Amino acid sequence: MSVITINKRGLSRAIMLVAMMGGLPMAVSAQENSSADREAASAAELQQRIAELQAQVDRLAQSAQINNPEPEKKTFGETEIQIGGFVKVDSAFSQYSDGSSATASIGEDFLVPSTIPIGGEGGDTKYHSHAKASRLFIKSHTEFGTGAINTHLEIDAMAGGQGDERISNSYAQRLRHAYVDWQIDENRSLLAGQSWSTFFNVGALPEGLDFVGPVGTIFERQPQVRYSQKIGSGQIQFAAENPASTLYNGTENPYDDNATPDFVVRYNNSIGDLSYSAASMSRELAYESGTGMDDSRRGYAISLAGKLQLGRDDIRFMYSYGNALGRYLGLNSYRAGIIDADGDIELIDQHGGFVALRHFWSDQWRSNLVLSATSADNPGFVSDTTPTAYQSAQVNLMYSPVPKLSLGGEYIYAQKEIENGSGLLADDSGDLQRLQFSMKYVF
Repeated sequence: MSVITINKRGLSRAIMLVAMMGGLPMAVSAQENSSADREAASAAELQQRIAELQAQVDRLAQSAQINNPEPEKKTFGETEIQIGGFVKVDSAFSQYSDGSSATASIGEDFLVPSTIPIGGEGGDTKYHSHAKASRLFIKSHTEFGTGAINTHLEIDAMAGGQGDERISNSYAQRLRHAYVDWQIDENRSLLAGQSWSTFFNVGALPEGLDFVGPVGTIFERQPQVRYSQKIGSGQIQFAAENPASTLYNGTENPYDDNATPDFVVRYNNSIGDLSYSAASMSRELAYESGTGMDDSRRGYAISLAGKLQLGRDDIRFMYSYGNALGRYLGLNSYRAGIIDADGDIELIDQHGGFVALRHFWSDQWRSNLVLSATSADNPGFVSDTTPTAYQSAQVNLMYSPVPKLSLGGEYIYAQKEIENGSGLLADDSGDLQRLQFSMKYVF
């Protein structure tokens, strides 16, 4: 965008000159007619025109100053505070093929793939409503010469362990984000605190009414230290994040016996309308038991994610693979490894992903279609009930009659499959069908 600066005094003089030139014929005419009266009238008319033009210049200058104010200069050490969030109400009708409800209550609030029941009798459609996803945050921004300090504190009531539906539906607040982000300069930053895992590209997550969405997404928030550095048109990030080991055949879930953090390296860039990220993770899986058995193994995982802009529409995608995905994939859909009979850890290859299309029907109406799947290559000695695959499909219609207000409906289908290697179980899969309606206002 080009900016044109208008000098009020110079413009006034130019207008005056043009006005005087415009009045020149009248002056010449007055001289030719040798009429003092006509000359006096012309001079008075000229002065009136100049006054009118000057008034218009003053009004234009005042309007430009109001509509295009000069940017406010930041004061060294001055802190700005921002408070925001949203209020969201969710109502859902759920139908399970192999049970009357999710195996854990959190699966009623949003899609948690591992809580889909298998092996029971299908129940009637169940209705459930809550406002736990409503969110509040406080941010601060402080300028320090070429750099700045940003902080972010955020809470909601989702997955809160306190409260029930008997009387007041009161639920405890939980911590989502709490971090300090030091913008060292325009090329470097250092973040410390709890935030989204560096392994998770949040910008690729599809827009939906469900709290998380596809079964194949990476989804993790945890304490970490992250350094970011611009390189050319891209950015590289290095992070050390809080570890935890989820293992089958263990007495704890998760184990907190790790000696090293989870290490993540991620690269972000864009090519035309495509923005993307490539992340790699190395982490330790470890356990110690009271019987003297213990072991430690190091695994890896990779993840590629991005968004392709198609005019106003977009396609979002993610694919992840590794033998240490575990709790990072699909809300801990799988554990990262298994403890064998000798007490050794055997890591499990897993992969998953999704593809999503967002389409705008008009300025107020839009839809999202999301397809997702994951699978695990479990060893032959896992139990029959160990999950081996998940699939999900979601389609929604969203309406925004005014800015920041969204109303909509979403259909969710999700399926869970288990090993049943012995063949003794009567059923080895179960599915969920859910129709969800939501209203959300961002403030």
